[in-house]
Amino acid sequence: MIRPLNNKTLSVVTDLNVIPDWNQLAVCVMASIRGGVDLIQVRAKSLNVKRQRALATNIVELVGAHARVVVNGDPEVAKASGATGVHLPEDGTPISTARAILGHRALIGKSVHSTRAAIKAEQDGADYIYFGTVFNTTSHPGGPTTGLSGITKSSNAVSIPVIGIGGINAQNINSVMDAGASGAAVISAIIGQHDAYRAARTLKQAMTGGRSGAV
Repeated sequence: MIRPLNNKTLSVVTDLNVIPDWNQLAVCVMASIRGGVDLIQVRAKSLNVKRQRALATNIVELVGAHARVVVNGDPEVAKASGATGVHLPEDGTPISTARAILGHRALIGKSVHSTRAAIKAEQDGADYIYFGTVFNTTSHPGGPTTGLSGITKSSNAVSIPVIGIGGINAQNINSVMDAGASGAAVISAIIGQHDAYRAARTLKQAMTGGRSGAV
């Protein structure tokens, strides 16, 4: 049985464009966990499969039982690295295929951009979803955003955790939680910050809303 994500889950997504050095990235990840991060998504699409596996394995071994680690996109890499599970893009590997590779104890998440896609992800067996882009981001300036109403609609439509992503920071994370999210995922709000521990702790402390209890 999959252990559910905690209420007020704080997730960080790695970005090698910001921290290309693996040792520095490891320091940042561990500092963020001490600050309150519960879920690490290893995202390194620029690397080949062998290098992705090596990076994911390094982070899994480093993190241990302190947080859960999911690998972006590739269930085979997730399995080989010993990760908790995999995080799938909206148009990526089907959840059923990932489940067949990783088994029923794995944590499988999916990125979605609409309430319809959120409902489908739950029906297909996702354990949680990333929903966004909530706010405008520096990585996709001027791109389409769902706003807080998208979080509310999807949170009301599904029973699995809805984790907001996109432009979330310490100033707006509480509004995401108040909109009904079970958590938030960030990149630049932690990765590359001078003090990842303090950045994560500030975000965690600001998460005063959200669904009550474990989800």
